[in-house]
Amino acid sequence: MRRTRTAHLCAALALTATAVFGMTACTASPTAAPAVSGSAGASAPASSGDDAGDGGQSTADACALVQQTISAATDDFQSASAEDPGAVADSMTAAAEQLSSISAQVTNDQVAAVVPELKDMFTQASGIMRSVADGDMSKVGDLTDLGTQFQETGQRFADICADNG
Repeated sequence: MRRTRTAHLCAALALTATAVFGMTACTASPTAAPAVSGSAGASAPASSGDDAGDGGQSTADACALVQQTISAATDDFQSASAEDPGAVADSMTAAAEQLSSISAQVTNDQVAAVVPELKDMFTQASGIMRSVADGDMSKVGDLTDLGTQFQETGQRFADICADNG
């Protein structure tokens, strides 16, 4: 029984990793993260794609801010043990919380429209992995659908960033 549980855990983690890493590959942005205001010597990156209603934030700047958050989530995810789906759930929860936290900073209309979907996906992944950690292996199959959703939303985010970066 232990071998089957470990195999299911590894499968769940592999599916989650594929979804998150696939999304990260889709959303990689060549734009540097925006400078934090108030930093000594910080200068704002060149703006592009600044449209009315965006609060002066370029698409490239908004993409960089969101990408930085997603990259931090994948770094946390990579450090989680395959034997500890609870740690994976924690990293997904942290990513969702961070996306929620930065959402007010994303004033670019196109990018801001995608942030809630990204947050929801990380929240769903966290819930599924928490269930798996608690022994509910029936949730492993839910990761396949979630992986597809990660890829589709990640691609839409990447398209926005590529078209206006």
